[in-house]
Amino acid sequence: MTRKTMANYESYRDSLLNLIQSGRIMAEDRGMKQRCSISCITWLCISRLTFILILGCIGCGKPPIFHIVARNELANKSERYKIFLKGRELGTVNGSGTFEFDAQGRRGETFQDMQPHDIEVRIPWVCGWVKTYFALYLARPDEIERARAEHRAVQASMSLSYIPPSFDWVTIFVDNRGGPPQTVSIGELQEQVPAGAAQRVLLPHSDGCDKAKDVRLNEEIVAPVNTRQTLLIDITRSHCYRVEWADYGFDDSGHGKIIYQPRPFQFLDSNPDFFMESLPGSVVTAGTGAVRDTLKDVACPKRDR
Repeated sequence: MTRKTMANYESYRDSLLNLIQSGRIMAEDRGMKQRCSISCITWLCISRLTFILILGCIGCGKPPIFHIVARNELANKSERYKIFLKGRELGTVNGSGTFEFDAQGRRGETFQDMQPHDIEVRIPWVCGWVKTYFALYLARPDEIERARAEHRAVQASMSLSYIPPSFDWVTIFVDNRGGPPQTVSIGELQEQVPAGAAQRVLLPHSDGCDKAKDVRLNEEIVAPVNTRQTLLIDITRSHCYRVEWADYGFDDSGHGKIIYQPRPFQFLDSNPDFFMESLPGSVVTAGTGAVRDTLKDVACPKRDR
């Protein structure tokens, strides 16, 4: 009990003893008819004493404080996780780093019942930050009891998972030869293309906001999102391209008939596996054969005058 509760208890005790003593005097003066009154007073005393004891015990089972370390050991450098507690943002986990925070547990019969609630983890997505999954691992029961007895926080670990909502991939070939660094984006997600690079970009797409309907280059709209066709962006608008393919099951190879002319952007008729890369010498497949293709630049045909 606290000092305040103990003082209240002693005050109630003295008052009740006086009340009992008064009841006895009344019984002596008034005779047998007052025995019922004494009995009622006695029960009243017991009830009040019980109530005081209950008040004194509130806090004995105070919920534990958990010290939580959040991490995803398998995360890549670009992944980010925001930690929220009761709707308030606490901090961000970058890549495979860690973030530590304290959270109030709950009263409960089991240790699982005691674990803190109102924790959220969010990841950046096409239309903003969305909830993702995590697992909370508490200390062993004996360690929890020891921590509570020593009035210190209970250690716990939080395993973060990068599990976004359902989506479709959008494939974008960016030929940035002769150009400065570029930023390709769909909604809130983006990828950097270094200066002078020819790069295959994969960005996820899911509905939910107007900004997710278009592919943007340096925040400017280039083309509508198309999850079925590969988008080709030529920064200098000066290159021609053709698809080359190889059939590894029948030792055959060739190239397509279409030559894509210089344009700022265009959708391809197929979805090549590679961009500006040579085809591999061999591939491992479970079937009898496999076909791989790549989009490479070729000399632009001369125009008839």
